[in-house]
Amino acid sequence: MTALRLLFGLSCAAVACSPATTNTGAAFSSNWQNDGGKSIQAVYAKVSSAALAPGAAVAVGITRDGLVGIGLDGSGKWKAAGRPDSQPAIAGDVVVTTTGGSAVGLDAKSGKELWRVPVEGRVLRGAGDDGATTVLSLGAPSGGGSLLLAVTRDGSVARKIEPEAAELGVPAAQGNVAFVPWSSQYVSAIDLGSGNELGRLLLRDQVSHAINVGGKLHFGERGLVRFDDKVGGSASGNASAVKLPERELPGKPVWFTNGSQVTPAAASAREKIRLFARPADEAGKLGIAGGRYAATYFRVVMGLDAADGSLRWVRTFGQDVLGGAAASNGFAFCDAAGKVSLVDSSGGDAGQVDLGASLVGCVVHAGGFALPAGKPAGSLPEQLAKAIEVRETEMATAQRFLLRELGTRQEPLVTKALVDLASNPRTPALLLEDARQLLAARRNGAEYMLEALSKHYDFLSDVLRSPPVGPIADALAAMNEPKAAGPLAHHLNDAANTPSDIERAARALSKLATAAELGELKTFFTLYRATADEKELVNAVLSVAQALLRIGGDDGKKVVAEAAKDPLTHPDVKAGLANLTPAAKPEPKPTGDQPAPGDKPAAKPAKKG
Repeated sequence: MTALRLLFGLSCAAVACSPATTNTGAAFSSNWQNDGGKSIQAVYAKVSSAALAPGAAVAVGITRDGLVGIGLDGSGKWKAAGRPDSQPAIAGDVVVTTTGGSAVGLDAKSGKELWRVPVEGRVLRGAGDDGATTVLSLGAPSGGGSLLLAVTRDGSVARKIEPEAAELGVPAAQGNVAFVPWSSQYVSAIDLGSGNELGRLLLRDQVSHAINVGGKLHFGERGLVRFDDKVGGSASGNASAVKLPERELPGKPVWFTNGSQVTPAAASAREKIRLFARPADEAGKLGIAGGRYAATYFRVVMGLDAADGSLRWVRTFGQDVLGGAAASNGFAFCDAAGKVSLVDSSGGDAGQVDLGASLVGCVVHAGGFALPAGKPAGSLPEQLAKAIEVRETEMATAQRFLLRELGTRQEPLVTKALVDLASNPRTPALLLEDARQLLAARRNGAEYMLEALSKHYDFLSDVLRSPPVGPIADALAAMNEPKAAGPLAHHLNDAANTPSDIERAARALSKLATAAELGELKTFFTLYRATADEKELVNAVLSVAQALLRIGGDDGKKVVAEAAKDPLTHPDVKAGLANLTPAAKPEPKPTGDQPAPGDKPAAKPAKKG
């Protein structure tokens, strides 16, 4: 039995049309021998002269009732009834979807139906188009059962191939040749006229997508190889290739999902956590357009440097981002509210178009679209702070990541953002602890810390969380900030502060306190030396004792010394005070003929004459 079963072509109409020629070639054969890239290089020579348009720049949203579309420039808003049963595909100027047992091709700019063909129970995986023919990869909803269709503009099925074993990925087309990824490592070039395999690309990395980017074909999944005059060197690592930097990002987003699997129409978490980038010639080799790629995580989009993965900008959306695309100079992101936001490579706001409906899914194709100049969106610390403030449980993973990124920044405004976050009663416990730790390590922005210390918990004044006294005390002590002594002393006797914060404030005061704080230090010492029954409070009392000894003069020393002797002083405090004020060493006891302490020495006997 051959490796595939080729069937006659079918028309989209109820009556039969001219069938495609039966093929008995070896397309998708597992017996293929590596030819060192010769056959795929020959295919490139054959089709490279066939111009390939970049395709429509359009966003297509999935609603409860069907599809809605709009150009990225705001033109040509349209609607089409019929709920898709998998994610639609934008192939050239055609939107392809499967619904009600048929594959449907719509004009991407108007939504007008171009053709409709039966799919025998399969649903769409992906599609490509060369301007004359649309190639569809279909599979069973639960996996398996691949089917490849080539449909011309008049709705005729020019080619139908049903492999017996190969799971097909997302195809592309150029010059009446279909480029079909399969088995995670091959791309077969199928002549749509004869059905024969003209050549095969072997990749040493995962490949399940063939895509048209700006009129150039690319193949891959974790990275991309361009279809150009170097494509024959793909198996040996000499093709034009590009990958994104490897770095940990929230949700582990990927550039492309597995193209041999069906993507549901309603966006899942997998579609809301994605990477978007556009391959382009940069500095004489294949790179990433604009030097930026983007990572989405539900309501946040992060702009990253294509060279090292460092964070460059952050945008926060009112609803989950369901889909997007990279353009030559920025990105387009489609959210659940039906808004399509344009963001330039530097993170600037380049405008918005509105699909006019709430969405459950969305696909975007940038084609040859160039974004208008964007408006600056504020400093990176401001952008980070805004993203971290989003109060959604599902955002916690991304927010912890962004908070760590924020903490690496040296701008004083970062200190303010951390203070605000640690002071906000709505900040989740996980983020609160992270913010406090980062704040304690700050060495600038003292003015924002001092401003925070001026506040105390006050329900009537809507101050519902005490400021982060402990972390601020650590930071200001490390900065030797003398202005901190007064505010910290005020917080010592504030019962709303936690024992841990009081301990850290007291430790800072042991270094920073002046004579101006003596009254509050004595008050605290007097109140807590006998009642400190927690380790943090014991440590706080001992730190205040150190301050009293340092700045209190004889009176301070007397207060501490008396507490050290007082039987009412808490035993743990008393033990600590003994180390601070050691008792005078006892005089040695007299032995033998040594005089007792205080005794006058015996008079020496008079010399006899």
